[in-house]
Amino acid sequence: MRRIFGKAAQKLTIPALLGAALVLSSCQAANYGLPQGSGPTEPAPLTSLPVKTGPATGEVLGTGVTRVALLLPLSAPGNGATIAREYRNAAELAIETRGQQSMELVIKDTTGTAAGAIARTEEAIREGSAIILGPVFSGSVTSAASVAGPQNRVMIAFSSDPSAASGGVFLMSFLPNQVVDRTVSYATGIGLTSFTAILPNGAYGALVERQLRATLQARGGVLNGVSRYDYNNESVVAAVQQVLPAVEQSDAIFIPDGGTAPIAIARVLQSEGVKLRDKRLIGTGQWRSSKLSSPFLQGAIFADMDQSGFEAFKVQYKERFQADPTVNAGLGYDAVTMVADLLTTGNPAALSRQSIERPRGFRGVTGIFRFQANGDTQRGLAVYQVQEGDVTVVDPAPQQFSTFDPAQF
Repeated sequence: MRRIFGKAAQKLTIPALLGAALVLSSCQAANYGLPQGSGPTEPAPLTSLPVKTGPATGEVLGTGVTRVALLLPLSAPGNGATIAREYRNAAELAIETRGQQSMELVIKDTTGTAAGAIARTEEAIREGSAIILGPVFSGSVTSAASVAGPQNRVMIAFSSDPSAASGGVFLMSFLPNQVVDRTVSYATGIGLTSFTAILPNGAYGALVERQLRATLQARGGVLNGVSRYDYNNESVVAAVQQVLPAVEQSDAIFIPDGGTAPIAIARVLQSEGVKLRDKRLIGTGQWRSSKLSSPFLQGAIFADMDQSGFEAFKVQYKERFQADPTVNAGLGYDAVTMVADLLTTGNPAALSRQSIERPRGFRGVTGIFRFQANGDTQRGLAVYQVQEGDVTVVDPAPQQFSTFDPAQF
């Protein structure tokens, strides 16, 4: 072990792994925190829009009749404030796109805590907000829902933790289980039937493994082995060595983590004698944060958001804020424009669960999406292949919803 680790460590540096750790830790902090508190009470049918009650506390965008609250961790430590700023900027673009009269959007700071989420939700309801957009962190979503539900307010939250969803609490984000299912379903469809998975320790890795097993069982595939790693050289090398026999018997190696992790793991696999040209690397949309020009990743496939509408949004966002947006900005933009479009119908029940759960769904810069009664979001995802340092669509995202087929979304 000592000799092998030394050999691998020459290529796999600690700073590189720490880069991966930072990428995932920020993702987990925003999307996979453990829920807190009891489950929310489902809201009763909303038949009319609440009326504003006095001035609102927070940054106000727009001058429309209907008040909407946007709860963000604006002063949260670490990556939280950065994420919040993207959502806030995207909301401003959305208001400008749909018009200042589309709504009165009140942006409130939760500080990234459950207590802050509860306080700001109570405040929003007192002020007559008709719907709650956000919060971001899983624990904050669950806590805010415990207030919003009994007050008959629907929430459109930004967590990617499926356990935070419930009746009347919809998740706007890309859910990891759907991304995994889309990727693996496509892979089995092109003849890759035996898999080995190398996963990060933690909630994300556990969620991904559950979905991987479920999809392979449904698709007739086989999972030959699973190993887990922490973000240090020794742990990654040990995880690879643990599944070497399984890798030799597999068509595909599943590495869902992003950042520097895919390249680091592939490098160790090669140093351990695995002929990567005879295997297919399978990833997820988190690979967008990886260096796709790496020779190790060429030919790999992963599912991700439909980029066709997002590219134009990226240009608009960068021109306005001098920064490249992540998918968070796209989600924020789509949430606000969706509410604005519902309000323009003039329907007094425009923000009811029935309206939000409409079967035809919605189209935004992040592709098509629709909300389910349990709070989950179904999305149209594309499958991409890494080729010559770039990505090419090998299976396009659907452009409309019909009868739901889990294999398509």
